[in-house]
Amino acid sequence: MEPEQDARLSELLDLQQSGLLEKDERSELQTLMQIYQEGLLRKATALSEAVNRGLMEPLSE
Repeated sequence: MEPEQDARLSELLDLQQSGLLEKDERSELQTLMQIYQEGLLRKATALSEAVNRGLMEPLSE
């Protein structure tokens, strides 16, 4: 996730928590959450592959 996207995601989450999120901002929040979740999945997949290839130790045993 780009730094600008990350900052906007934080801003939208704050608005949502305070109950001030506008309707059009909801779709933007959903899009940014999707990008964030895809990034987490990509990182988890890369970590798993690195462990499987012996490039790094598992995080926990």
